[in-house]
Amino acid sequence: MKKLVPFILELFAGFVLVLGVLVWCEKRRVFFRDEENNHTAKRWHYLYEYARQHKDIDVMVLGNSHAFTGLLPELLSKELDARTFILASPGTYITDGYYMLEEALTLHNPKLVVIETYPIGNFNQRHLPAVDLLGYFQSFDCRRNTKLKLRSTFKLFTLDSAPYAWSTALRNHSYIFDNPDLIRYNLKHPEGPVYDDTEEYLGRFIRFTSGLTEETLNRYVTEGPPVDATKMTVSKDAADALQNILDLCKKKNIQVLFLTLPMFTLHVANSDALYDNLKPYVGDYPWFYSQHASLYRFLGPDCFEDTYNANQHMTYKGARLLSEVLALHIKRNKFLEK
Repeated sequence: MKKLVPFILELFAGFVLVLGVLVWCEKRRVFFRDEENNHTAKRWHYLYEYARQHKDIDVMVLGNSHAFTGLLPELLSKELDARTFILASPGTYITDGYYMLEEALTLHNPKLVVIETYPIGNFNQRHLPAVDLLGYFQSFDCRRNTKLKLRSTFKLFTLDSAPYAWSTALRNHSYIFDNPDLIRYNLKHPEGPVYDDTEEYLGRFIRFTSGLTEETLNRYVTEGPPVDATKMTVSKDAADALQNILDLCKKKNIQVLFLTLPMFTLHVANSDALYDNLKPYVGDYPWFYSQHASLYRFLGPDCFEDTYNANQHMTYKGARLLSEVLALHIKRNKFLEK
């Protein structure tokens, strides 16, 4: 017993030391990745800044990279005379969307939440592949409400992955060998990125300015569509998260509009199946489904990212055209007047 007590004390002291080092590294942002293009962090900064300045968010768009590349919130804000903000993080599904929205609604009370449907997919939140976890880690890093983050930890992550969600030092410790220059930079700049709070940033990040090339268009002819909509099904985890979002909006008395942003017509086989797969979960809620031919026929090859991969985004031109039509749809249906 006499030998056990010192051992326990040494073990505890070691734990406290390690924990202290990890906390210091997080506060000093030692192992943070390059923040220059971290638009998720930028969105959260301005979301909190607008709340501090008492600037209301009237329309909040929930989604992932399809949402922030496929819409122009500045145009929507102007056309609707209502500040429109895109709350999104790349590479995440609708489960993360719920927890993003939960925190955002502690800051703002929008009149309308637009749910982009691409994140409503077929996934198992407890068995996400490592490549998908990266998007969740980034989104989790950027959220600021510690209480809500604690509550969501084991809804988003397993016991094995949760420590990596909370600690960039654990997650990015390989920077010591792979990227020492970034560590040196972070040590000199522990304050993180500095934003211009006179800027009206509404969450957009357009990556693509040129559309499909003849080479890719020819692949559609010779190889067929890379996406089969019959396989774009909805898992129980996605259905549960979506229902949580709908319940939260109902509780807050917020209107809901579903939005499906399109991929190029030749990119998707059996496109009607996507509508059929989603309809049971959308239910009677209003839905702007722009993958339907009658709605997206005005979007040509120059409106879509030049890729033959499954995950296709819109170009700036496509985002502008789609945003104009969406704004008209919202005004005609008087969503902001209900």
